[in-house]
Amino acid sequence: MGVRVLRFLFLSLAGLLAGAGLALGYLAYAYTRQLPDLSQFDRLRLTATSTLYARDGTLLAQIASVEEGRAIHRSLVRLSEVSPAAVAAVVFSEDRRYFQHYGVDFVRLLGALYAILRGDLQGGSTITTQVIKNTLLKELAQARSLERKFKEWALALELERRYTKEEILEMYLNVVPWGGNAVGIKGAAEAYFGKDPAALTLAEGLYLASLIPAPNARYQDLKGVRERMRLLLDQMVAEGWVSPEVAEAAWREPLVPKGWEARYDGEGNLLEARLVDPEARILRQLDYRMAPHFVLEVRRFLEARFGKEKVYGEGGLKVYTTLDPAMQRAAEAAAKGARLPEGAELAIVGLDPETGEVLALVGGIRREGDEYNRATRALRNPGSAVKPFVYATALEEGWTQATLVPDRPLEFPDPSQKGGVWRPKNFSGTFLNREITVRYALDLSLNLPAIYTAQAIGVEKVARKLSQAGFAVKYPTLAIAIGGASITPVDLAAAYAAFANGGYRVTPLYVKRVEDAQGQVLYQALPERRRLFDPQVAYQGWDLLKGYVYDLGEKGLAKGARIPGRVVGGKTGTTNEARDLWFAGVTRGLSAVVWVGRDDNKPLRMGGREPSSSVVNPPIWREFVAGALRGRPGGDFPPPAGLVQVGMDLLSGQPSQEGVKVWFPQGKVPVLPLQAPPSDGTGLLQEAPPAGVGPTDYPPGSNEEASPTPPPGQ
Repeated sequence: MGVRVLRFLFLSLAGLLAGAGLALGYLAYAYTRQLPDLSQFDRLRLTATSTLYARDGTLLAQIASVEEGRAIHRSLVRLSEVSPAAVAAVVFSEDRRYFQHYGVDFVRLLGALYAILRGDLQGGSTITTQVIKNTLLKELAQARSLERKFKEWALALELERRYTKEEILEMYLNVVPWGGNAVGIKGAAEAYFGKDPAALTLAEGLYLASLIPAPNARYQDLKGVRERMRLLLDQMVAEGWVSPEVAEAAWREPLVPKGWEARYDGEGNLLEARLVDPEARILRQLDYRMAPHFVLEVRRFLEARFGKEKVYGEGGLKVYTTLDPAMQRAAEAAAKGARLPEGAELAIVGLDPETGEVLALVGGIRREGDEYNRATRALRNPGSAVKPFVYATALEEGWTQATLVPDRPLEFPDPSQKGGVWRPKNFSGTFLNREITVRYALDLSLNLPAIYTAQAIGVEKVARKLSQAGFAVKYPTLAIAIGGASITPVDLAAAYAAFANGGYRVTPLYVKRVEDAQGQVLYQALPERRRLFDPQVAYQGWDLLKGYVYDLGEKGLAKGARIPGRVVGGKTGTTNEARDLWFAGVTRGLSAVVWVGRDDNKPLRMGGREPSSSVVNPPIWREFVAGALRGRPGGDFPPPAGLVQVGMDLLSGQPSQEGVKVWFPQGKVPVLPLQAPPSDGTGLLQEAPPAGVGPTDYPPGSNEEASPTPPPGQ
């Protein structure tokens, strides 16, 4: 009877085991009948953080990719780019028999099966199965089910067949989530320690490894993670992974992850720990080291060039920008030290006049969350900063710097003005009531001579030239000669470059090259230059700009822009009611612009008075340019062939050995005073009688700060 009972029990147990085996076999078949195609790994798209570099190769910013509506901090790395100590820490913590098993660790699997029979679905994971879980089975990653386990095991075996251990380990290090929005070891190294994974120590590697099972919870428990690290170090010594000395040195390393304040004793014991900033490990969607408005402009370029799906849905771009960190620091220092009118903002731009590469850019006084880039978006009237282009257009028509233009009251038919007549004025409301040279008219920044010049050569020609230079010209009216057009600071710098590079208007350039994660070049910039003036005209324009800075000595409106040891030229601009203040200037190696104004376009006030651009802007420009070009050549530009330099009386234009040195085309050197060409015969231009002329309103952008006075010595 006893034997029969034993036989029955044995057969029953065998039947149960067979049934369980068949059931498990059926489940395995059912769950693995339709598996993801492993060839997807070759096409697997992993979103990754895009990295922006300055022109010297230093990190400038990172643009996080987006998964499921949230920013993801992940940059793909090669196994060789990760510290061996950190790799060893992760492998030992997560799967210490990784190099002995074939995707499924049967020792751990038996433990996992035992746990499953007890109703606890856990354990048994290997590095290989975790790769599967975080990629092909991502939708099941949070499900603790037999379906996920069977699929993981089956796919892990196939993954081990197709790839080497090193390749799988590299995949793992790039896909494992590390809490916050960090994915992959590069993202984790930056998020928790602010360093590259190649620089991780054994202690830091063990910390990161200890986070993996529950990173968000464990990040908040530094004491518990330290206990886990101690256990791992002891086990690594026991199993011969590290020496006792190496383990002890790792333990004594004072580990302080981002967001924590911690204090240790000399033995490596944690005495005090406080989580002060839980968000410190989170990478913002746009994370920059400097030049926030420049970075925003680069992001705008990337979105326009490649589309948002490429930038955020794939990422992994390596973007090599034009920014010069030393020049950017000089621009930010100048902005920080600027003395501005109440409520004013500012923009500073510096670009290479030969290529248009933007070397420095400040889009506003830095405020958190301020994404309005005034350097590229503030389309404002330039005031008298437009006058050099008016006179350069006249030089193209055969004028010279000695050509005489009238500084007398003028009036023009204009139905929009009171009485149907527009009577423009100089800033002071006064005039010299005589003819003066083009050079002197610019030195004093007089409005009436500029308007006369535009009328004499044809306002349509001036409008076309300004449009070619980058100004927004709505109507070809005489007001454009004194600022009645619009332009952004960066475009004004690109236009002024023509006076320093032989006559070319350059296109502002922010990005030099873009590569994908594999190093394939997706974009290579080519500088764009468009002929604006011929070399002789451009150089005479440069000569005019120099004159504005130096001719009048201490009475000069741009004296504040002078830089010892450097030759500079430029022009101020002040619009009606001082709504916009400008200084645009060029020197060897840089075309730079400083704009000051309010975002709401209200009139500026400084100490209760209307400020002048000659007071506000040149010192800011000088501070920026002097710092940006420190240690670089500062001499004059060589003249093109066909120009000669002659001493000239500023007021009359007659040759004078004591006068200022002025460049003229050969054959046009002044002998007698040169009269301006007559009006085009339309009858629109009339000299008004001096009597009764007083200050009147005139079109936007036409204000300036000069008071007409005779030049020194006259």
